[in-house]
Amino acid sequence: MKWNALQHMHRNLFAHLHLTTFHRRYGILAAIWSASLIACGETLTQQDTFTMITHDSFEKNVRITDANWIWIQQDNYNRYNDAMLARRQFYLESVQTAQLAITADSWYRLYINGVWVADGPCRSWPSHYQYDMLDVASYLHEGQNKIEVIARYFGVGTFHQKPLQAGLLAQLNVEGQDGSSTSIATDACWEVRTFRELVFNTPKISVQMEPYEQYDARHENAGVFTKAAVLYKAQEGPWRDLTPRDCPPLTRTPVAFKRFLGASVVKSDWMCFGFPVCRLLHPGLIEANAKVSTACAIATCIWAEEDRTIAIKPCRGVSVFVNGRAGTDGVYPLHKGENILLALVTHSFSHWTKDVWIRFLDKEGFTLRNPLDASQAGAWCLARLKGSDYVEEDYRFAQLPEEEQKALRDAISAELTSVRDAVKDIDSFRERLGAQVETLPAEGVLSEEAHEQFVEREVIADAAANVKNPVGLLYDNSDYTSIEPSSEGDIELAYDLGEQNCGYYTFDLIADAGVIVDVAGIEYISEDGRLQHTTPYRNSMRYTTKKGVNHFISLKRRSQRFVYITLRNQKAPVRIRQFQLIESTYPVEHVGSFSCSDPSLGRIWDISARTLKLCMEDTFTDCPLYEQTLWVGDARNESLFAYTAFGAEDLAARCIRLTGESLEDYPIVLCQVPSSWGVLLPAWSFLWGISVWDYYYYTGDKEFLRAVWPWVLKNLDGADTFKDERGLFSVSAWNMFDWVKVDDEQRTVLHNSMFLVGAINAAIQCAEVLGEEDSIAPYRARRDELVSAINALWDESKGAFPDAVRDDGSISPSICQHTSFLAVLYDIVEGARREKALQNTLEPPEGMLKVGSPFAMMYLFEALEKSGKPDQIIQMVRDSYQPMLDHDATTVWESFSTGTTGSGGFPTRSHTHAWSAAPIHFLNRIVLGIRQAEPGGAAYVISPRPNGLRWARGVTASVRGPVSVSWRIDGEQLVIDANAPEGVALRFESNDALQGLEVVFNGDKI
Repeated sequence: MKWNALQHMHRNLFAHLHLTTFHRRYGILAAIWSASLIACGETLTQQDTFTMITHDSFEKNVRITDANWIWIQQDNYNRYNDAMLARRQFYLESVQTAQLAITADSWYRLYINGVWVADGPCRSWPSHYQYDMLDVASYLHEGQNKIEVIARYFGVGTFHQKPLQAGLLAQLNVEGQDGSSTSIATDACWEVRTFRELVFNTPKISVQMEPYEQYDARHENAGVFTKAAVLYKAQEGPWRDLTPRDCPPLTRTPVAFKRFLGASVVKSDWMCFGFPVCRLLHPGLIEANAKVSTACAIATCIWAEEDRTIAIKPCRGVSVFVNGRAGTDGVYPLHKGENILLALVTHSFSHWTKDVWIRFLDKEGFTLRNPLDASQAGAWCLARLKGSDYVEEDYRFAQLPEEEQKALRDAISAELTSVRDAVKDIDSFRERLGAQVETLPAEGVLSEEAHEQFVEREVIADAAANVKNPVGLLYDNSDYTSIEPSSEGDIELAYDLGEQNCGYYTFDLIADAGVIVDVAGIEYISEDGRLQHTTPYRNSMRYTTKKGVNHFISLKRRSQRFVYITLRNQKAPVRIRQFQLIESTYPVEHVGSFSCSDPSLGRIWDISARTLKLCMEDTFTDCPLYEQTLWVGDARNESLFAYTAFGAEDLAARCIRLTGESLEDYPIVLCQVPSSWGVLLPAWSFLWGISVWDYYYYTGDKEFLRAVWPWVLKNLDGADTFKDERGLFSVSAWNMFDWVKVDDEQRTVLHNSMFLVGAINAAIQCAEVLGEEDSIAPYRARRDELVSAINALWDESKGAFPDAVRDDGSISPSICQHTSFLAVLYDIVEGARREKALQNTLEPPEGMLKVGSPFAMMYLFEALEKSGKPDQIIQMVRDSYQPMLDHDATTVWESFSTGTTGSGGFPTRSHTHAWSAAPIHFLNRIVLGIRQAEPGGAAYVISPRPNGLRWARGVTASVRGPVSVSWRIDGEQLVIDANAPEGVALRFESNDALQGLEVVFNGDKI
């Protein structure tokens, strides 16, 4: 099928995904309504026709017909962190059924009659936007009802969405007990007001996420409601192809803290200024790329009362100069009177210097003044420098000639150096930069860096005497914790959730107005008590109290194990009645399980499954703390693991679809979707193609396979455009695979070509199922050519492949395990080379880079299983995951301690990373011996390998139901009991690990 046909097939594909996965599994009946005229008023009785969605009718019934996109009337609908509260009151005679369709750009929280109903929408591309379908009958009642929606437009790009402009869309249809129908949709009758409770001028949480959450309860119920502005009819806005959500809503389960860790007094002094330099330089720009210049200077005049020194700390990527001099260990000399502080954003192409900050460690004996005009209220200025207007998508920047990239970087660097050398005092600042300088208004400076205040905390005393009944807030009852203020500083409480978790904070407290409640989460505390902070990811929030009773549920899901609650600006006692986490994940069904006579292996399986659950939202995500992003390669692993533990094939199909849609804009699928960051990670693109086959094999869903088939070919065609003169895949992109120092900063990195072979192998399998032998023939030829080109680089002297062909044409001297096990896995080598590659996989020689993350080890495991070495996998699971248990891990890590993500003496970065949950997959396949033998789970082979265990039992999920195995060794006899759903064939298969044992399978001696 040609690419021009791909766009026409999208809706059929969506219909199939929605019906055969989401509806089949959850039995949720979606209703879409025909058009009706809506009148503004208390009672609406327009008759509507409710249509059950069937496969035949889905195509013509997917649209919201009555609603309009609304917002507050304003001149600019692309404001940063814009939020409103929208409401609608209405009267109902009775309620039989009620369905609400709702979506927003970029986020909403729905309340009906004061009850929190849902957050949304699910992530989707603007060109294929989705709305949530909610059954809300139980939230409505006879008489007056009220819908309230907090709608939030991020106004900045993330790795989760591509915001376009502010907008809210909703349509409620109610059927009464007498058969009457009422329809209420967003229109000019809705009332709206600015949601002043949300502080707008905060930094982003991280490059991947939305603006930081800072909530001021003193503004609750403040502001005047006006009639909503109608922006567009439902189908006429910039959000195209509106379709219902194709995954279930997330769960909400309150979880109490398990343990009080202690209370401390921390220093309260804090003086920090933040600057949204990217938004100041590029107002209205929506992106999340690194190649958006932030080359600029930030300046203020420090008026000192006398000669002295001052301690200043900037964030990384920012260099501070005072009177033209760099500080010594952050300490700068000041002379009496005027001193010019010049801060240069030196990391001008970086994800991490879009919001920057400057902290003053000394806070007295000086004042800050405007360096151009001391009479102005704003003390800070911004100067645009040469190159500050440069904007490019990362993928497209990478394709520019190297000399062009270098010339741009050199020009910016030269400008920064020129400014640094020229500015020595106020006069030279005005002379060199005066024409480029603009005074920053108050909104041009970010609110205080709340998260950094936690990171930079200084514990000065124990606060046990200030805290009465510290465990009182653990539970949702009438008990409470009372905190007395301290004259020495702020009070900090620390609690342990007992395990890693992800969800919303909720609390009830009584306080005076203006008390700041900072809540921060971390994953790990070292044995010597050091906190592993999450900087530069701001994994915290700030809440400012109103007087009296405060009840709050955070707007953002966060992940952590340990929670720190800090009370600032406290003048009187604060009473906290309850403080909990509302766990929120994809609603997994705990089908799979594993236990055995080795409790460590059972524990490894359990924490792997726990990790996977925490990384399941409306898609599979990499981790619940740092990014919450659908990384396509991560999702391939996680889908496989979920097929064993939970099923969740609807989530896997959704990830495939969201990724495939990126082919509308990129030659191969994007590495994280949907996203405002345009960057290619080719290994992930090819793993997506492999995941398509995985999905088909697990589900047997041939119709789905046929629907995505054009995307599979498009992805391979795009890869072919990056073929170099050697016949290898070669592109300037993010060419990583593992967190180790592979020589991957080249265009031609060998593991990419190997993954491409794997993607072609998977496509050939798909073609055989679909009968597409003619269309796959050119790709078979491409595979042969690619395999030949890869083998031409085999180094006989090293018995290995090089990591890469360097950009200067030389062969990289670096070798790694990865190219050996990928060559085995994807049938790239044969004969003696295959044996040597397998040897490298099992016993890498000195000088060969080893695997650094469980993600990469997954593919090593697949190669070993394919090569008939399954017992070595189990031993590697024991060796590699036991250190996590030794660190009291409740989830599996992003990388091993030998990888490159750990720092500061901590064993890893992310302690909850589901790409690492391979034990789920392999323990069930090898120890239990449960292996799917046919597409769609029609047959399973049972062939356990004891690996020194006395007994094992567990369950593997399948699309037809659970497949269970329990075995025990009794003397010389192995007794196996296996069960499967009706219609699923079970077949015992012996193996070499069972030699010498008499096998009894389901009561029959084998």
